[in-house]
Amino acid sequence: RAIRAFPPPADGHDGTTSTGAQVFQGRGRFVSPDTIEVDGKELKFRKAVIATGGRAAIPSNIDGLADAPYTTNAELFNLQALPPRMVILGAGVVALEMAQTFASFGSRVSVVQRSSYLFQSKGGDKEAAEVIQGALEEEGVNFLSEAKTTRVETVRDADENDPSSFPLMKVVVNKSDGIEVELECECLLVATGRVPNVENMGLEQANVDYDPKRGVLINDLAQSTSNPNVYAVGDCAAGVPRLTHMSGEMAKVIVQNALFDDEWKISSLVVPAVMYTHPECATVGISSEDAAERAGLEVDIYRAGLEHNDRAITEGERKGFVKIVTEKGSGKMLGATVVAGRAGELINEITLAMKHGIGLDGIGRNIHSYPTTGEAVMGCGLQFINSKWKRLD
Repeated sequence: RAIRAFPPPADGHDGTTSTGAQVFQGRGRFVSPDTIEVDGKELKFRKAVIATGGRAAIPSNIDGLADAPYTTNAELFNLQALPPRMVILGAGVVALEMAQTFASFGSRVSVVQRSSYLFQSKGGDKEAAEVIQGALEEEGVNFLSEAKTTRVETVRDADENDPSSFPLMKVVVNKSDGIEVELECECLLVATGRVPNVENMGLEQANVDYDPKRGVLINDLAQSTSNPNVYAVGDCAAGVPRLTHMSGEMAKVIVQNALFDDEWKISSLVVPAVMYTHPECATVGISSEDAAERAGLEVDIYRAGLEHNDRAITEGERKGFVKIVTEKGSGKMLGATVVAGRAGELINEITLAMKHGIGLDGIGRNIHSYPTTGEAVMGCGLQFINSKWKRLD
């Protein structure tokens, strides 16, 4: 909390005004296609950007959840004490990161997921799912897979006069075999996805089309499909990955397109994603055989495990791998999955190569320092090169 209390200077009002921009503090809403009102003051614009972000999606089909003292990622870090028991609804990035974190602190954590294995709904790599789930289970996290939460009962509310007290809730879960399970917890974390913040901001008056679940409808230049003078960036925009670095890249696109009449395209972006569990899990593009099959693509998979990587052996982190997905019969990289202690660092090399059309053979021919975990990336490239060898008689 102490670290979060001091945001980077560039994110504050002083950092913004120091660049020459004006800041109007208050509730803003569109009142026409070219006007925004902030607390009674009208501001005309030639170009506008919607950057209202998103929030946790709360399921409406779980009895008692709406009235329960649940928490989301927005409030979780305001806890004043460690909850003895935590139940997490969902098994995405936020769910798994927080499950491992609180389990390592000493909470008894249960994760309830509808799928039979992690990442299944997104077509993720099954081996990565097994490694990550195994790592969390080693830290004490309990998984209930193919399970549906049906009811939440609030047994006891927290003491309003004691910030370190907890409520008590009972979470009722139906498993795939028909057995009903009751889980008691002091902290119920709802991590079942995100929804965009698009309500009560006058988008109708601005002639900006949007979908309440997906966000502001935009074209490839990040413009509103119905009002080209309005742009949208980040989690409030439809059809883009909901990642902080994606928002930052979209900001670059909008600055170039809105202010300098450029035509930077969102479709040109190659966007990696990282889950900061331990080990980390990083992906980019078509990241698995399952994802390729869903996309109707024929692919080859090149895999290098960390069990023979000297850096991983030295650091005691041999559980992991690099998998690179290529167009069948060629070295054109379509995506990758990396599971490693610093997977988020390793994925950047693959992302850069994909962005600039460097084939897997180029990765294999690039010298990697020894000993580094990154040699596993090179290992995939060497496998591709070796696959083209001819037999020597």
